[in-house]
Amino acid sequence: MADLQKLLFETKATVSDREVLATARLNARVKAFAGRPLSDDIVPQINAAVADEADRLVAEGVLRARPDWLAVIVGRRLHVAFGSSAVQQLSRELKRMGVV
Repeated sequence: MADLQKLLFETKATVSDREVLATARLNARVKAFAGRPLSDDIVPQINAAVADEADRLVAEGVLRARPDWLAVIVGRRLHVAFGSSAVQQLSRELKRMGVV
């Protein structure tokens, strides 16, 4: 089982042309909501649009699997806000729960 901190902060990653295309398409789906009034249902609509685009990217062969970029973003924000101890604690909890 991979340590969450190592996965999020120590693993070297490279970006492929496919990932650049996927990111551009996902960003375009989110930008379509810019300027709309804030309402209770806007977040579910954004999530649905992003999930739909991710499914299309997989179906078209641009990506092999649906990306879980949200988990990485949340992990990085945890690290910035609370430091490495929070990330290590989260890693231990997730391992205890059998999630990772």
